[in-house]
Amino acid sequence: MIDRTKGYFDEAQETMPATRRGETHRELLRETVRYAYEHAPATRRKMDEAGVRPAEIRELADLRKIPLTRKADLKHIQKGEPPFGGLAAIPPRAMRRIYVSPGPTFDPEGRDQTHWRWEKPFYAAGFREGDIVQNTFMYHFSPAGLMFDEALLRLGCTVIPAGVGNTEMQAQVMKELAVTGYVGTPSFLMTILEKTKEMGYSPGDDLSLQVALVTAEMLPESLRARFRDEFGVQVRQCYGTADVGSMGYECYEAKGMHVPDEILLELIDPATGDPVAPGSIGEVVMTLPDRTYPLVRFATGDLSILTEEPCPCGRTSPRLLKLVGRVDQVTKVKGMFVHPEQVAQLEKKVAEIASAQFIVTREGHEDRMEMRLVLRDGVATSDALAARIAEAAREITRLRGEVRFVTATEVEEPGKKILDKRKWD
Repeated sequence: MIDRTKGYFDEAQETMPATRRGETHRELLRETVRYAYEHAPATRRKMDEAGVRPAEIRELADLRKIPLTRKADLKHIQKGEPPFGGLAAIPPRAMRRIYVSPGPTFDPEGRDQTHWRWEKPFYAAGFREGDIVQNTFMYHFSPAGLMFDEALLRLGCTVIPAGVGNTEMQAQVMKELAVTGYVGTPSFLMTILEKTKEMGYSPGDDLSLQVALVTAEMLPESLRARFRDEFGVQVRQCYGTADVGSMGYECYEAKGMHVPDEILLELIDPATGDPVAPGSIGEVVMTLPDRTYPLVRFATGDLSILTEEPCPCGRTSPRLLKLVGRVDQVTKVKGMFVHPEQVAQLEKKVAEIASAQFIVTREGHEDRMEMRLVLRDGVATSDALAARIAEAAREITRLRGEVRFVTATEVEEPGKKILDKRKWD
């Protein structure tokens, strides 16, 4: 029987004392800032404009002297200086892969095979050598599929590159190949498991699934409990982005997401830029020590809460207790970011639309996106127009949404392009 609770991927690092971690981070900080200043033109410019020299950055607190680079601005930054906005430290031809996120935003991958650093999250979640893992993240354009795939291979797992969609085939594969591990969104895992029930498969007898690592959506505790009690699956969540890679992961104890020691984290008040104390809500800001993409003070837009209390698992790193929202209107739907600018893009693409607003809700464990549309004077509603708008929105966001025609007086909170009405328990 595989022990999925004990041990560490890198015990010497993950259990280091706080004083040693502080020393390591200071060394990492100085080298990262120096390297980014010398090799990433955009970082050099923003530091020069702020009158900051690399030698002045010696402690984490000194990072406040350097302006933020906001994830929400990446598309514009990259358009101004293609393809990576001057933030990359090497030319495109020296990279291993280049990914494309909606916008488009380009995400570089270095030739270091552990570029994304997902090995520890998988191990902490209970994945072990010999597991057969169904990877349901997309392998097309965006990095999620391959970034998880390669970390699993390095752990000694066998990977099924399942991708998204085709629920019945996913359920059949899960049974026929005796899948023991899953990676993807929590909602899609529940969709697959419910399909297995429809097909007459039962946990333990027909299904071998034991562990899952989920991300890109909220994981309500009620849903986690259902995975455990109804299907016998141990589900843990992780946190990351296409820019930074791994930024947090749950262990067996599931008491918050451990911050990897390979990154430098700040939590700041998005209004003032001041650091917030543990236990308070702040925006996640990362500095990434990476030879390909050495991001310095990268503001993710995500709001979270940090704790420095010891974890029962023995790991000594700080933990992000949970993600509680966004600084801006950017919203994740079915694991994909939806930006207000994409709503505006739909308005421009379909001439009949006077204004559009996306409403995000949740039915059961699945996200729903409704597009509420005010048409221009004289334009009549029709099924054909609705279908054309739905297809245009899918091309822009990579998501399917329901079209609803409304009057201007029915628009909620005019001026907001996206309203997130989901409730999490």
